[in-house]
Amino acid sequence: MAVTANRSSSKRANAPTRQRAAQPRSRGDVVTADVPSALAELLALEGDGWIVSCYQKLEAGDRDGNKYRIKLKNRLRLAADRMDVLGFAHADRETVKDALERIEQFFQNHENLAGARGVAVFAGKGWLRAIKLPHVLKSRVMVDKTPVVGELVALTEAGNSILVALADRVSARIFEVDLEGVREIEGLVSPDAARTTHYHEEKGAPGQGEYRFHSRIREEKHRHFAHVADEVERALRRHPYDALVLGGIGVDADAILPHLGSAARDKMIGVLRLAPKQVTPAEIKERAGELWADASEHAAADSLGELEGLKASGWAVDGVEASLKALFQGQVRTLIVDHDATVSGFRMGGSGRLTTVASGLKSEGEAAPVADLLDDAIEDALRQRSRVAVIQGSPGFDRLAAILRFRIAPK
Repeated sequence: MAVTANRSSSKRANAPTRQRAAQPRSRGDVVTADVPSALAELLALEGDGWIVSCYQKLEAGDRDGNKYRIKLKNRLRLAADRMDVLGFAHADRETVKDALERIEQFFQNHENLAGARGVAVFAGKGWLRAIKLPHVLKSRVMVDKTPVVGELVALTEAGNSILVALADRVSARIFEVDLEGVREIEGLVSPDAARTTHYHEEKGAPGQGEYRFHSRIREEKHRHFAHVADEVERALRRHPYDALVLGGIGVDADAILPHLGSAARDKMIGVLRLAPKQVTPAEIKERAGELWADASEHAAADSLGELEGLKASGWAVDGVEASLKALFQGQVRTLIVDHDATVSGFRMGGSGRLTTVASGLKSEGEAAPVADLLDDAIEDALRQRSRVAVIQGSPGFDRLAAILRFRIAPK
């Protein structure tokens, strides 16, 4: 939890959804999966007092035994305990406590969490907004004068659009999945669908003509998959999808792949074993979201490997204070965060710098206590359009690390 005068990540001038902003003045609890519309609504909030922003991961490991609820209650309790330390007035404390209670009650209803791998919840005086997300970087709770929406802005700007192509031997369906939902953009049936599907023995010796029959079936099948691949390539040229998922039945699940060019293959994030004729849009969204989350985890692991190779050359730093300094100087290309770590510290009121020790920085303004520097560091990195890689388990670095855009020569 951190208190700052304004969270500029929630006011990006060029946020693409800003033009769609409505004027939200309705009260009550609203749950949605439409990230762009929810972001537009949150960006339109002005002068609404203190707002609690909560991001919660809901991966399979988090849901196991309701582990997320225990950790969430601890984060909410910490946020409540910090209000006295941060000098909140009585009326403000009551507003924040009410918001924290609303958030805890929201998570007690399992229907609110169905079909989500993560959720962002924002609560203020008498209202709550919850947005189901394809994934969440790090579970965290923050209190500020504005909604902390850096992660939502990053998601919206990145798009997270996925092209999903499913094919069996005679038919195919193509879907696009993004933050607004699932749409079937192309229904394909092979022009060769009217084909013989059973072998009929010809006159003469037993089995005569069977080889030619099966060869014709194989040729028709590959011609069909090539036709589907052409449609996929055309879809990728029409729209810059961020990822491609292929699917089908059994061993033919990735049968389209050999017919695709290298550019399409580079967008591949996985293969699904699904029957094109029976699959539902909800299943498409869930399974594609799982592959996207897995790809994000692999990318985070790759960042950790890159960190090890760059530290010796001075293009990366390891440790909280060194990483915060690099972030303050705008050096960070990728911020690497230990998901399970917590580091208290300060934000300097004049410069906005995050630091573990405020002594020696009096010229940068008054030091405001920050409950978890790592949570605020994520927001600062997203505002600078840096990548954020969150590592769970044995991280192999000291809580916070950074891969740099440039080096600054020591003075």
